[in-house]
Amino acid sequence: MNLLERYDKREVKAVKNVIEKGKYLSGFTTKFLGGEEVQKFEEEFAKFVGVKHAITVNSGTSALFIAYLTAKQYGKITKNSRLEKLDIHIPACTFTADPSAALLAGGKIVFEDIDKKTYCMLPPKEHCAISVPTYLLGNAMSKIDFGNTEFSIEDCCQSLGTTVNGKMVGGFGAMSVFSFQETKQITTLGEGGMICSNNEELIQIAAGIRNHAEYYLGKEYVGGNFRMIEAQAAFGRVQLKKANSIISKFRENARYVMKNLPHGITPPYIASNVGHSFLIIGCLYDKKIIGVDRAKFLEKLTLNRKHILQGDEKSDIKGINMKSGKLISTGYSTPLYNIPMYKKFTPKKRCTNAEDFVAKSLWMDIHRFRSIDEISEELDILNHTVRQFQK
Repeated sequence: MNLLERYDKREVKAVKNVIEKGKYLSGFTTKFLGGEEVQKFEEEFAKFVGVKHAITVNSGTSALFIAYLTAKQYGKITKNSRLEKLDIHIPACTFTADPSAALLAGGKIVFEDIDKKTYCMLPPKEHCAISVPTYLLGNAMSKIDFGNTEFSIEDCCQSLGTTVNGKMVGGFGAMSVFSFQETKQITTLGEGGMICSNNEELIQIAAGIRNHAEYYLGKEYVGGNFRMIEAQAAFGRVQLKKANSIISKFRENARYVMKNLPHGITPPYIASNVGHSFLIIGCLYDKKIIGVDRAKFLEKLTLNRKHILQGDEKSDIKGINMKSGKLISTGYSTPLYNIPMYKKFTPKKRCTNAEDFVAKSLWMDIHRFRSIDEISEELDILNHTVRQFQK
């Protein structure tokens, strides 16, 4: 198995078989729950994570949106008005999908601060209807604690393979969501997602929202088209077989990177009972030790890495190289409540841990799909750049 490539001939063969031999490109054309590849992928993924049920969707964002609507509908069924109101507690430092999907679902956002060590969301102090703890960058807190929450949705979009006390995340809450966007641990042709639960009723509601339950099932809630096609599922099934090897290699390479970081760049804290899956190595940058602010350091570092980054396309919205294995950046630039769309949800007590983290964070994924020689070169450049400012 070549772990330096994002995919190989096995994924290509799986997709080709669907195109050449499959009766339908979308199994949903004739089956409400999807075709053979989709259903097999769901079964295999559920077994991998250690949950009873899983359903595919077309993205991690869709997975969040459907999970929120599922909680709302479940609230109606169980006559839980708190769930129906969709007060959703979200970490102040995570990807915008969590709050944007909440607003699309008609919810109200409550931003929570993050843990100083792991950067994961602290349990809500007050009783709340819905909380969405994110295992940021693949890390986790040593104890799974959702606080006084009625309905927890684990955001595992960055944390496939992360474990706490040997148990994989994704099976602790009422529901969990995963992303298969191409920057994640595994992918389904670039985009895709999964929803998991040990509660069959929740999965049935989610499956209805995924595929027009109001029409096909005559339900009194509206669904849409959030379906995954057969070729994506076939691709994902091959990727899933590689997942343990991919994550194991990420861990091995990440340990090498963290061991060889320059003074002034601190590796992430990882509790002894947590198996970090290392989507990103989330470090902290110390301006006092290195002697220059983070922006100027990254500007110089990017110049020193020019020969490595040449030929790779930059993101036209993020302005940085997003190819897996080439990212060194500040990460999230601000707590989410500073984004104009979310300003009205700014908490009365600001999330100081989140604010401190985004001011000092330095993210890298040079451990992913890279040879040890390539990683060593990146580390040499990183250390050299630090020395340039410490003269």
